[in-house]
Amino acid sequence: MKLATSSTIPTSGQCREHLKLLEALHLLREDVATTDGLYGIYDRFVDDVYPGKELDEKRAQLLLKLREKRWAIYVTNAERRYTIWFETLPSARRSMPGQQALVAISEHFEETSGKPGFAFDSVTLPPLDVLMVWHAHLLNPHDFLEDCIRYDKKLVWDTGLPLPIISQCINNETFEYRTSEKAPDHFRRTTGLRWDSFDDDQQPILNCPKCAQAKQVVWTTLTTADFWREPNYRDRGSGLADPEFAMSCDRCFTTSTHEALRVRKFQKDRKALLEKDLPMPGTYLNTKGRLPPIVNLSSHAPFFPNNLLKSFRSPRFEKLDKPGTSIHDVREIIEQGIEDLPTRGLRPQKFAVRKMMSRYWSNSSIFALDLVGAVIRQGTFIEKMHAIDWLHSPAVQSTMNRLLTKYGRYFTILKLNRGKTAVPTLDVDLAW
Repeated sequence: MKLATSSTIPTSGQCREHLKLLEALHLLREDVATTDGLYGIYDRFVDDVYPGKELDEKRAQLLLKLREKRWAIYVTNAERRYTIWFETLPSARRSMPGQQALVAISEHFEETSGKPGFAFDSVTLPPLDVLMVWHAHLLNPHDFLEDCIRYDKKLVWDTGLPLPIISQCINNETFEYRTSEKAPDHFRRTTGLRWDSFDDDQQPILNCPKCAQAKQVVWTTLTTADFWREPNYRDRGSGLADPEFAMSCDRCFTTSTHEALRVRKFQKDRKALLEKDLPMPGTYLNTKGRLPPIVNLSSHAPFFPNNLLKSFRSPRFEKLDKPGTSIHDVREIIEQGIEDLPTRGLRPQKFAVRKMMSRYWSNSSIFALDLVGAVIRQGTFIEKMHAIDWLHSPAVQSTMNRLLTKYGRYFTILKLNRGKTAVPTLDVDLAW
C-alpha cells in the first residue's frame, strides 16, 4: 500500500494509524451486517427456514450467511460510490492519455519522492465506505498504478493514503470515523452523492449494454425466506449484487447479465483504442509492474494486445453483439487472431494478452480489478487484526517496533531467496 510519505519504510506510528483504520472498518462491517432488514434481508428468515431450536448449528450458519449478504451488497454500493468519487479527483489533462502521450510520461510518472500530491484534510476526505474501497485499491499497488496512469490521476498516485489525517478523524476509544462538519457538503458538491450511503437512492440505475436505455434495478432478489432454503439459494438471486444478475430492457428487450456488462466494458475499451488511441487495460505496465520507458510503440511488449486488436477486422467482433456472449468469446476471438500470426505469438506477447484479459474476468468496473472482491477478501485480515487487538495492548509500542524489525528481516529473506515464496506473518503483513 502506498502511503502519503516519501519514506518507503513504514514507522511504528503509521502501523498504529493503520490499525485504527482497520478497527473502524471492522466496526462498519459489524454495524452493516447486523442491521436487521437491511436490503430486505431479515434475521427472521432463520426461523422460517429452521423452525425451533433443535438445529442450532444450521441456524447459526444461515444467520451468518444473511449477514454476509448484507455486507456484500453494501460493498457493491460502496464500489459504485468510490468510482464516482475517484473520477472527480484532480487530473492533469482533460482526457485520458493515449499511447503517444504515454511516451512522454513513461519516464517520470512513478517518480514521487519530494513531489506534493493532493492535500487531503478533514473536509476533503471521503466517507468511510468510500475510504474502505480506496484502501483496498491501494493494497493492489500495480493495479492502482495502472488506474492512475489510465485515468491521468498522477496527483492521486503521488498522494498515497493520508493515514495521519485519517487517524485524526478516528476516535482513539470508540474508533468512530468523524470528519469535519463541512465534509458532507463538500462530498455532495463534488460527487452528487450523500455522505451516508443509506441516504442515497437505494436502487441503482444501469444502462442497457445494447441500446443504452436507463433502468432501475434492485440490489438483490433474495428478500424472502424461500430463497434461503438449501441448497441453491446462491444461484437464484438476480439482483445487481447477486451472482445471476439479470435485467430485461424495456426498449430492446435484451437481457443483461454480469457477463454482458463485462463484454460491454471490453467493447467500450476497444472502441476507445481504435478511435482515441487509448491503450487497453492491462497493457500499461511490464511484467515487473512498472511503467517502462517507451522507445517504440510498435515493439513495446505491453502494447502487443493494442496492436493486435488494431489489426483485426471488425467482423471478428460482430458475434459479441449477440445475446448470451461472454468474455470467453472475447478470449476465443483473440486466441484465433494470435494463431493467424506468422509467429503465433511469442511468450511475452501471450503474457501481455493474458494480462489484458485479466481485467475482464469477473470485473465490469472501470478499474483494473474487481474492488468488491478485493474489499471482501481484505475483510479476513481485518477480522484477524481485530481479534489480536494490539491497539488495547499496553505493549503496543514495543509490538510495533518488533514487527518493523521482522519486516526488515522478511525482505532480507526475499532478497536472499529469489524465485522462492516467503509467506509473511500477520504482524509483517500489517507493516507491508
